[in-house]
Amino acid sequence: MRLLQILLLLCLLLPLLFFGRVGEKLSNHRPVAGPEWSWADWWSGDFQAGAARRLNEQFGARNTLVRWNNQKEYSIFNHPTARDVVIGKNDYLFEDTYLEAATGGNYQGISHFDELGGRLNRVRDSLAEMNVDLLVVMAAGKGTYFPEYHPEPYASRPPARTNEEEFLRVLREQNIDFLDLNNWFRRLKSTTPHPLFPKLGIHWSKYGQYLVMDSLINYLEASRQIDMPDLVLDSLEISAEQRGSEADIYRGMNLPGEPVGYPLAYPHWRVEHPEKTQPKVLVIGDSFYWNMYLHQGFSDKFFDSGDFWYYFNRVMRGGQDAGPASELDLRYELAKYDLVILWETESHYHRLSNGFLKAALKAFATPADPAVVQRELLEIVEEIRAKPEWLAYMKEKATARNQPLDTVIWREARYVLDRRE
Repeated sequence: MRLLQILLLLCLLLPLLFFGRVGEKLSNHRPVAGPEWSWADWWSGDFQAGAARRLNEQFGARNTLVRWNNQKEYSIFNHPTARDVVIGKNDYLFEDTYLEAATGGNYQGISHFDELGGRLNRVRDSLAEMNVDLLVVMAAGKGTYFPEYHPEPYASRPPARTNEEEFLRVLREQNIDFLDLNNWFRRLKSTTPHPLFPKLGIHWSKYGQYLVMDSLINYLEASRQIDMPDLVLDSLEISAEQRGSEADIYRGMNLPGEPVGYPLAYPHWRVEHPEKTQPKVLVIGDSFYWNMYLHQGFSDKFFDSGDFWYYFNRVMRGGQDAGPASELDLRYELAKYDLVILWETESHYHRLSNGFLKAALKAFATPADPAVVQRELLEIVEEIRAKPEWLAYMKEKATARNQPLDTVIWREARYVLDRRE
């Protein structure tokens, strides 16, 4: 009996003997930090509570056991332990917001989109006064792409009005330039030689992403009458390995095995003639552009290294987080660009740009800060001095008018800035 008690005690203490060896890191999980010692926390009990949380996070094989438990819930009870995940027919994985959007479950109504359309119209006109264009890109969504794999209760919902329909209505009524990639993907579905969406991820496949990049370049070349750098496809690698975002939902479920899905096409491409025209483009959008920006370097290669404002929350510049978007001087920043793209997928159509439209309208209605005006003038002056042809023209003007060169340059800068505003 005593031997059995000792063995039981050893089993209970075994996880502590391997403290800190928790196993492979879990997705979307930040381990609890250890508590900092202080007499105040000790007497209040906060230190003990923190230590208990830390112990629960760091006992031996903890993450491995979490994965096994998640697999049990998934395999036996068809229950995903990850937030917002829905298991569809044939084990296709979705996020609930995409299914709600596809079936009209999150429909916001006519007045909501009329108001959104009015904001778009005013922002488009304000940008046009600065010689900046506006384009809305409707990224494709898995919910509308795979209706045949909707689980209940989504599969049996009667046809209903959706945010996508209202969004398209106001875009047309307000004459806003837009690219409807969602409808385009649905039309391609029956003819595409390779899957445009994976089974286990929420984002489009790498092949679908490549088609989007190529089509966007073609659209901008035609609409702006320019010749951009060439996106050249070298080869397509077909593999059943679910790489990166192709299994982002599955990996977020923290299961023990590797994802198993159908074969996908992985494009290998390069850029030719990078010296060709690159419009200066700002993209404000969601994770469907994040992959193109961070992993493909699309803005650096085709958009003259324009910023990406992720959900109008973080400013991504040069592939790095440059700080919160809330600290931007919008009038100053927007004037730098040739084109602003609002990039949103179907689950977010009703909250396009995540607050950017309201913030932009507020900025346009606010008189320009004198310090900002001075900064902009200095940048234009520096630009004039850095361009030999422009500087030579200023020297001719100064000679013809018998005026100091600096005076002529500053007046030119003021003229250029006024035209922008």
